[in-house]
Amino acid sequence: MLERETENILKGIKQLFPNKGTDVICLKDILAVDIPDPIKYYFKAEVEALLRNEQNKFTKESRFNHHHPGIRSLQQQIDSILILNFKFNNMEHRIDEAVHLMINYLVRPQWTLSNIIFEKDKTISTQNLMEIFRYFAPYNYSKEIVIRYFSEKQIESITEKEFRTLLWKADSEYIKRKSGYELAEIISPIFDFFNHYIKSGNYLLPIKAIIKFFEDKGLNLVIPRLEGEVAQGKSEISKKELGDILEDSRHTLGSFQADNLNLDQSDNIDDTDRSISKIEFDISESDKRKFVKKIFSHNEKAYLSLLNTLTKQTSWKQASKLIDEIFIKHEVYPYSSEATKFIEIISEQFHLKK
Repeated sequence: MLERETENILKGIKQLFPNKGTDVICLKDILAVDIPDPIKYYFKAEVEALLRNEQNKFTKESRFNHHHPGIRSLQQQIDSILILNFKFNNMEHRIDEAVHLMINYLVRPQWTLSNIIFEKDKTISTQNLMEIFRYFAPYNYSKEIVIRYFSEKQIESITEKEFRTLLWKADSEYIKRKSGYELAEIISPIFDFFNHYIKSGNYLLPIKAIIKFFEDKGLNLVIPRLEGEVAQGKSEISKKELGDILEDSRHTLGSFQADNLNLDQSDNIDDTDRSISKIEFDISESDKRKFVKKIFSHNEKAYLSLLNTLTKQTSWKQASKLIDEIFIKHEVYPYSSEATKFIEIISEQFHLKK
């Protein structure tokens, strides 16, 4: 879905370090070159976190008063120099990771945040959660609402379910009073990110990526209109065109109301005792081999198990959630050619059943 756009961004960034390769690169060099701001923000946040962790360990064991105003003022000057001169190794790999992560966040912010924050534990302290927030610059409005809520309610920790609900509510309340043009403007970070090296005021973005964005927010009422554009052969759209469509939808359907968040659905996708004879998806042998290799790490049993489970779902929304979970489990980049093809095949089958 965004494979071509992702490769263009990676190519543009890596061309700025032609003689560096995987050599050591200072943060100040990264901040000085022409790369998308969210990537700069990400690397700077990583360095700041490393420095804070080291300083916290040191000051806990120190007998000196590091909180003295004079010391704090000097320390801030020192910190600025330390941060800018921090050296990254294996930068090519780090750029790949940062770009893929940021694209996931831009297209599916709620899904990405929730899965990163609760990757290992189902409960996290609000302090650690806010540390993770520092890595993500776009869509700052939702993070500000969540942080303000923590402060007002004096919350010290939060579960995955509580966080998903809070983030969904914050997003929903913020968006429902927006006009179609204001909602299109909220999506600006996606357009800006992929437009960075194109420098076009009328940059086009794949409609399927925008559909994913609205699915992430539960704004499913506007999706059929965008799917209609795709059905008519239109694959990309400008921000102005999107604004026109959204404003027209708002006049027709009313304010942008998010669907209720479903956190209780749970399906066992590893139940290999179920019969696989009901699988009806039209997947060629060639595609099957690619999916098993690239998505399921050569585990054909896991592949067949997921297909079997997908045949029992009653909606694409349920099936999409299962596929997302599998992509996380197998660390699959969701916009790779294999992942995109897999999603398209399964999605088409569910839409045919309507």
